Amino acid sequence: MSTIPEPLEVGARVAELLATGRRVSTYKLAVLSALLQHCLEHPTAPVAPLRVPIGDLADRVVDLYWPQVRPFSRVGVLRQNEQAGRSLPDVVRGLRTDAEAAGLATPAQLRAADPGRWSRRRRAVAQTLAQQPLFALQRTGTSAPGTPFLYDDTWLHKKITVAELEAHGWAVELRPGVATALARVAGLLQPVLQQWWVVDVQRMNAAELDAPDLHGFLFGAARTAVARLAPALTDLQAGRCFYCHGPLRAGTHVDHVLPWARVAIDGVANLVAADARCNLAKSATLPAVDHVTRALARDDTDLRAVAASLRWPLERERVTGAAVGLYSASPAGTPLWRAPGVFDPLRPGDSDRFAA
Repeated sequence: MSTIPEPLEVGARVAELLATGRRVSTYKLAVLSALLQHCLEHPTAPVAPLRVPIGDLADRVVDLYWPQVRPFSRVGVLRQNEQAGRSLPDVVRGLRTDAEAAGLATPAQLRAADPGRWSRRRRAVAQTLAQQPLFALQRTGTSAPGTPFLYDDTWLHKKITVAELEAHGWAVELRPGVATALARVAGLLQPVLQQWWVVDVQRMNAAELDAPDLHGFLFGAARTAVARLAPALTDLQAGRCFYCHGPLRAGTHVDHVLPWARVAIDGVANLVAADARCNLAKSATLPAVDHVTRALARDDTDLRAVAASLRWPLERERVTGAAVGLYSASPAGTPLWRAPGVFDPLRPGDSDRFAA
């Protein structure tokens, strides 16, 4: 590989690792998905390295497993690890049970409501990630060493201690150019990771699982959770659809401005009230630049008022970083959704409008 890697070369090597490496759980897929999301939300210079806190990856892994630990149809809670013992999904299921008992719907709400408890669990999840998927991600077998082309993993091992993690600042550092490369291929890799995830879950569970239903269950947006914000967002928008400005009637949708399928951000800064026609037409397409700039221009005081009664997070910084990452990683000419049947082409430099 050249000193500064080409995005497609990095994507191909990651895909090859996952296709040929041994997977006894979905942990590798989860941590790689978390890495892709982190790189999208933290755009950096093309030749720069990027320090990635393992605690940040732990938060994102919990977010990924959160919707997956509820019962699936008649099958019940799905198994995601071939090995015996307490698994990461088990930890997440315990957190989700505690959150629901407190009337909280999302991990972000739980983080805000009980930061001390969250910090302790996050530390334990981060250590597990260091001992397992981060240590094994760049290896093709249980003992065969790999070429650490994403980050230096020579200090990681299966029994790594808290003291060793503290000595390394609880972080891995992506090699120069890798963060930009992963951000640019995230849109290609994420669907592949999800498909492997579905296949692995089918393999690890004894019952027959319908793939389309299973995919929607594992990776669909938590519509019922964000729907709680519809009345307050509708009031904030004076009863008008955020996109077409038409009057909102019964059946108002809460939409993720930056699509959930691209970046799973549930913060109020990424949520708007929309009519069904606009929301369904937009789907997972990136919206026109001015839709995003208008969403980011909303006053924090107003958004906090929307979120206050439900203890919902704002997450403006995450949304801003993800907007810069998503639009700078997309090629010029990418169709951006403006209205049903109407698209704008992405222009060079459009992402600069989010960083201002």
